[in-house]
Amino acid sequence: MGIPLFGIVVLGILGDHRFNTLPYFTEEGPIDTLVPGVLQVDDFELTNHLGKVFGAQDLQGSVWIAAFFATDAEHVGVMTRQLLWPNFRYRDKKGISIVCFTLNPEHDTPSVLEEYINMNTRYNGVDGKWQFLTGEKEEIDRIIRDEFKIERDPEDPENIATLWLVDSKGYLRGVYHAASEDALRDATEDIALLRKEMDIKEHAAKKRYKEFKKNPPTPLPILGPEGHTIPPFSFTSIDSLEVSHRDVEGKIKIVDYFFTHCPTICPLLSSQLSRTQSILRKKSVSYEDVMILSHSVDPVRDTPERLSEYAENIGADTAGWKFMTGNKDDLYDQARYGYYLTAMESDTAAGGFFHSDTFVLVDKLDRIRGYYDGTSTYEVDEMISHVLQLLSEESFEEGVY
Repeated sequence: MGIPLFGIVVLGILGDHRFNTLPYFTEEGPIDTLVPGVLQVDDFELTNHLGKVFGAQDLQGSVWIAAFFATDAEHVGVMTRQLLWPNFRYRDKKGISIVCFTLNPEHDTPSVLEEYINMNTRYNGVDGKWQFLTGEKEEIDRIIRDEFKIERDPEDPENIATLWLVDSKGYLRGVYHAASEDALRDATEDIALLRKEMDIKEHAAKKRYKEFKKNPPTPLPILGPEGHTIPPFSFTSIDSLEVSHRDVEGKIKIVDYFFTHCPTICPLLSSQLSRTQSILRKKSVSYEDVMILSHSVDPVRDTPERLSEYAENIGADTAGWKFMTGNKDDLYDQARYGYYLTAMESDTAAGGFFHSDTFVLVDKLDRIRGYYDGTSTYEVDEMISHVLQLLSEESFEEGVY
């Protein structure tokens, strides 16, 4: 089989994990945090082996392996044997799929694909687990190029050995060489890791929902002027990556202001936020739901490199905790007009800057729902309980459980 150009050579992943969990991927390579530029498969719609329209939206909530070959290809037997590993392991499990994209749609009509699927899934306990998609060749080529970032060999374009593992949100989380004997065995174990993360999160959410339904708390107030929401923003985080309102859209936010050489309260504020992050993690609340945003009031000295060092020193999980610097006026205006906090230079304040010691809780609709003294363990604990309350209210309102 040919060498997969982008998946293996550019990203350099051959099954060895360097992270506590599975990495995400950017065009530059793997990364251990969900940041802007992370590759996500969210835009395709083709025809499956049953002749029905099937696309990215049908895979939301499922973990899946993507493969690229034709049923009349020379290496179809090798590819099929590899894919049978995860298929056999998870043949009775819902929410785990194999999705194959034909490279020869002229040959691979729905009826041809249906015969292939039936032959390989006859022992499956869940229908529809293995999908084989066909359609216009130009669209399939676009999906391979734009959605999966696979760079095909011009001399052998129909031979793609790259296999991708895609999580329930469409993010690319693992890449494997189909010719490797251990590739799909590794992928099978990686699927288990992703499913475990999902199961733990769902179990915790159900538990919070039951507690909420049994003893509904007093709804949190919406604070600030009527109709106020946090204004759009764009700042710079560690690794010089942009973080904007788009990146935290639909998430609960915990917001504060600090500076890295602060001689007074900032270490305590950061310690409380670190404790908050740890507690939320233990309660299986992910950074897909809750994000911490710490803004520097001294952006001149607090460069992305300095913020990165600070985050590492306090043990922050930067997947869910963004440290932001940028234009001073923009940072101060966001504090004053967005969160109703104080952030300013001061000749009389320790360290040369004065800022609020307050944490702000912002809901998924960008409304302010609470202010808490960041130096008070009691109030921070209250903030954590309010975060959980907002998550439970959302589940209740949506009728999730």
